[in-house]
Amino acid sequence: MENKIELLKPKIDVVFHSLFKKGNERITKAIISSITKEEIKEIQLEDRHIIGKYPEEKLGILDLKAILDDGAICDIEIQLADNKDTAERFLYYWSRIFSSQLEKGKPYKELNKVIGIIILDYEFDKTKEIGKVSTSWKIIEETTGMALDLTDKFELFIIEIPKARRMMKSNQNDKLTQWMLFLDNPNNKEVLEIMNKNEEIKEAMEELEEISKDKELRLIAELKEKAIRDERNMMEHAIEDGLKQGIEQGIEQGTKQAEIKIARYLKSKDIDIETIIGATNLTKEEIEKL
Repeated sequence: MENKIELLKPKIDVVFHSLFKKGNERITKAIISSITKEEIKEIQLEDRHIIGKYPEEKLGILDLKAILDDGAICDIEIQLADNKDTAERFLYYWSRIFSSQLEKGKPYKELNKVIGIIILDYEFDKTKEIGKVSTSWKIIEETTGMALDLTDKFELFIIEIPKARRMMKSNQNDKLTQWMLFLDNPNNKEVLEIMNKNEEIKEAMEELEEISKDKELRLIAELKEKAIRDERNMMEHAIEDGLKQGIEQGIEQGTKQAEIKIARYLKSKDIDIETIIGATNLTKEEIEKL
C-alpha cells in the first residue's frame, strides 16, 4: 500500500502561490470572500508580481495579486516571522500597487480600490487585545465621532493565524477560521473534519495533494521553512534593545543566503530564471551571477 505523502503547508509562500494560481480561481475566490465577507462573482489572477522597477528602489515580490469583478485589486501577503515592520512593509506594498495603476495623463479618479490582505503567523502587537481573527482598517476622521471614511479606495485586512487556532472550537463554522487552519497545517485532523463542511477547502486539499508530490517544490518549501524557524529563534533571543538592530540585520542576511541556496539548486536543475525569480526574492541579475 502506498504511503500517503505529508502535505506541504500552504502558509509557506511558494506553496501558497502554487496553490492559489491561474486555473484555481474557485478556491481563490472562496478564501478572499471569507476575509472580505463579500460575494465575488469573477476574479482575474495575475502571475507573481514584482514591485520596484528601478535599481534604487527596494524590491518586493507579492504573494498573490487578484483583480475582482468590480475592478478592485486585491493583494494577499503571508508573513511568518515577525520582523517588527509589519505595518510599514505592507503599507509600502499597498502604496506601490495603488500608484502603479495610473498611466501618464490619466485622471486620479480612475484609480481602482486596492484591498490589502496580510496573513500573519504571529500575533500583531497592535491587535493583541482584540479578540478577533481578522481586523479591518480604513481611513476615517476620528475627532467627530462619526464613521466618516475619507476614501473607499483603501481597505486593509490583518488576519492572525494563532487566533484562529485558539478560536476554532468556539467558532467551528466560521469560513475564515477554517481557511486559516488549512493554511496553518492541512495535516491536522481538524482540517479533515472541515473538509466535510467546506467544499472549497476540500477542493484546495485535492489540489494541495497534487502539488505536494512535486519534489522540487518540497525542497524549496523545506528550505524556506527552515529559514523562517531560524529567523524566529534569532528574534526570540534578541531580548535586549541594543541587540535588536544587529539581529534584524543578521536575519536579513540569513534570509538572503537561504534564497541564494534555493536559487543555486534550481539553476543546477536547469530551471528557467523566471521560475527561480518566482520562488525567491532575488533579481534576474543576482541569479545570473550565481
